[in-house]
Amino acid sequence: MKVPNALIVRLRTSNITWLVVGVSAVLLMAWLATYQIPRGNWFFTGHYACQFCDIKSRIGDVWNVREGRVLYTFYPHKQYFTYPPAALFLFYPLTWVPKMVAIYLWSALSIFAYGGLVATAWFWLRREFSGRTVGISLVAVAVGITFIPTMSILLSQGQTASILAFMVAADALVIRGRGRGVLTGVAAALKIYPIFFVGFWIVRREWRPAVTALTSGAATTLLAWAIWPHHSFRFFFERLSSGKEISHFHDNIHWRSSSASPYSFFYRPPFHGGALGSTLGMIAVAAVAVLGMFAAVRLYRNGYRLSSFVVALMGSTLAAPVVWDHYFAWAVLLPLVAYEVGWRRPMGLAAVAAFIALVVPWGLARDENFSYVGFDVITVLLFFARNALLFTTLLVMLLSWSLPLRNDSSRERVELAEGHRS
Repeated sequence: MKVPNALIVRLRTSNITWLVVGVSAVLLMAWLATYQIPRGNWFFTGHYACQFCDIKSRIGDVWNVREGRVLYTFYPHKQYFTYPPAALFLFYPLTWVPKMVAIYLWSALSIFAYGGLVATAWFWLRREFSGRTVGISLVAVAVGITFIPTMSILLSQGQTASILAFMVAADALVIRGRGRGVLTGVAAALKIYPIFFVGFWIVRREWRPAVTALTSGAATTLLAWAIWPHHSFRFFFERLSSGKEISHFHDNIHWRSSSASPYSFFYRPPFHGGALGSTLGMIAVAAVAVLGMFAAVRLYRNGYRLSSFVVALMGSTLAAPVVWDHYFAWAVLLPLVAYEVGWRRPMGLAAVAAFIALVVPWGLARDENFSYVGFDVITVLLFFARNALLFTTLLVMLLSWSLPLRNDSSRERVELAEGHRS
């Protein structure tokens, strides 16, 4: 059947129009987030507890490196450099322009990464990729930032979660052949957590992407080591081996009230931390990592590829001693997870519940200075407020085991096998 030329023109015009609208929406939202909203915080539900404190510190860290100072030797501020030295590749260009311009460009890049995450997920679900799809995805995330606190908090602090999540998503859902794994390896060199996906591929016995990811991650790390040897030595042989990456948080009141990690769970009432809390926390972290790994593999084998990716992201997020709200970059994908598995199924309902939980501005209820005297209604409410993201994420992961084999899984397995052979 021949498609009329007029229809082709309308389709192309629609693609271009949506793409222009989407890009414009992102650039406008980045401008508002950088220059307007911090003055009164009148638009976002996620409050600007600090205005770009993390990204400003990253810019300052790069300047310290450029001026000959060595990172990781002391804690001059709360937002000290917690990344591997390879992350300097990501932040270095921010010193080439004025600071506020750099923050605006970083905000725009973060929102574009959110949009890319949604567009990539939609591409996998519908096998549809066009300017219209990308434009609608960009508009959706630009609007979503206004009422999803985990997204606005990421912008207010200038964090990296959306960028890293998009890199891994492209590897997991789009790229095929020899290039698959490169972006995951680079992302792991920048922030370590994405190394979880290498384990996922190994459990799946997908050796090529696992080896590719390890190779690209090692190459990125070695390049950073060659350029910044003193920083690299201190990070790998002093910072990580000393245990300070965890222990310095134990007396941090914000970490005790706000971190969603199963480790920090044992440092807030009714638990009291200490040696027992640390041991229980590390066991919980390992258990959640194993749960996320095998739940993701099971979903993958049953044909729920997008849900498998999101559960793997959940596992890589929670399998850490520190999990801030802005780590939950996959919040924007939860409605699509419910769409893939079915809204009425337990996991679909759990995905919706988790999305709703991520929309609630829990930060307003996390009084860091609250005195825990006795157990009353307020204590119980605070307990759930401080653990809501952890509980709802674990619920999605656990209920993933209730999903049956998809009817079209055999077709998808053939497609995947063809992709592996290529």
